[in-house]
Amino acid sequence: MPASQARKKKGPGRPLTPLITRETAILVSIDLLDRKGLDALTVQAVARELNVQAPSLYYHFKNRDELLHMIARTLLVEVGQGEKPGSSWEERVIDLAVATRRVMLNHAHAGPLMLRFFPRELMLGAYERGLSDCPYPPEHHLAVLEALEKLTYGKSLFDAAAKAHDHAAMPPVDATRYPLLAAAIAKSPVSDEALFVETLQVLLDGFRFRYGQRGGTI
Repeated sequence: MPASQARKKKGPGRPLTPLITRETAILVSIDLLDRKGLDALTVQAVARELNVQAPSLYYHFKNRDELLHMIARTLLVEVGQGEKPGSSWEERVIDLAVATRRVMLNHAHAGPLMLRFFPRELMLGAYERGLSDCPYPPEHHLAVLEALEKLTYGKSLFDAAAKAHDHAAMPPVDATRYPLLAAAIAKSPVSDEALFVETLQVLLDGFRFRYGQRGGTI
């Protein structure tokens, strides 16, 4: 059989030329994840969404885990698109944290995926940029990074899980049994995002109190 005919021959295995692009497969996978959740995100389900056979995806991904890892990378890149040049260090910290939480809420079912496949190698450049004008001494930089990252991703993933499972992050509070907690909730910032920003401000205030600053504008 001529080679040209062999390339066109259909069979149950992997096609000889890719029928889809890697980027298309990732975007379709994210859409499927958003609509149906992580359990529904299989190679076979993505193939059906793309109207191809599952082997077509193996041109781009060794297995489901590699596909999930690429989804996590793509979502992290989406976070980085919200960076604003020219801001102060603290403003950039807050903007990036808020952008992270928004992306996680927009893709609420991705929480477990982000925990398992968190692409830390993509964060190295962001860490370096953040430290380039960090107003605190270098011996405190790692603690600053750890605190900001854990607050940002902990809060973002916690809120995303609540949204994915359709329940409130804070259950209804009986004011007669828990009067102090009820009062705290009633007097807190109106929106969840505003409350998140306030917690970030508290953390940043703590940095200033504990570490001082080298000079310049924070």
